[in-house]
Amino acid sequence: MINKLIALVKREVLEHKNLWRVPIILIGIAVLLRVSMAFGNLAIEFDVPSEFEIDSKVDSIVNGVVARALNFMNIIVMVALFVVAIFYSLSCLYNERQDQSVLFWRSLPVSDGLTVASKLVVALVLIPLLIVACQAAVSFILLDVTAFQYLSNYYGHSLSGLAKILLWSMVPTIAWCVLCSEIAEKNPFLLAFIAPILLVLVDKLFLNGVVSETLIINRLAGFDDYTVMPLVWGGLFSAACIALAITKRSQRI
Repeated sequence: MINKLIALVKREVLEHKNLWRVPIILIGIAVLLRVSMAFGNLAIEFDVPSEFEIDSKVDSIVNGVVARALNFMNIIVMVALFVVAIFYSLSCLYNERQDQSVLFWRSLPVSDGLTVASKLVVALVLIPLLIVACQAAVSFILLDVTAFQYLSNYYGHSLSGLAKILLWSMVPTIAWCVLCSEIAEKNPFLLAFIAPILLVLVDKLFLNGVVSETLIINRLAGFDDYTVMPLVWGGLFSAACIALAITKRSQRI
């Protein structure tokens, strides 16, 4: 089964080119900035928002302004690849139905559950690993060997935050997007975004926003409630979405 899963993940990477194009573009931007700093007109004397300030340990390793700017760029890398994960999840099952390739893949000795699992692995395992690798590449491009010290401190703070975002926010979000990708007849993007908006409106009108703030708003904007119950509710919601997506796919002829 592991070999089949690896083969399915490889297929996803080959078919969805943005999974590797976006990291290349981000690394290319870092190279352009490095060349401009060395030979062009890019100066490092600029203001960085206070929310991207990093501690004195990093400031002592490299120039504080450069370190804060690099920290800001690494956050952009994370956000950009999470956006790729969401759009990939919205299209992964829908595209198979549009080009009729779902009929071919379902004829192979691969279960629907394993197929959906491969797409979850790409969105929730491969892309986070790409985030870490891309951040490391950007850091080495801009800092050279000093990046070792920078990354040891940066990852000490950022990896725990990345794990929290994955478990509390991205898992239910990706599960919902995969379900929308499977059940949407025309446009999974509209279903994925309009349905939560309608939920928020109805919830605000009748339940004072209790449901929508727990399931949607806190997970996507300023989420800071890293306690057990939101994790449990998110896990139950994710399991339900994945189960429905697998069931729906298995019913297709």
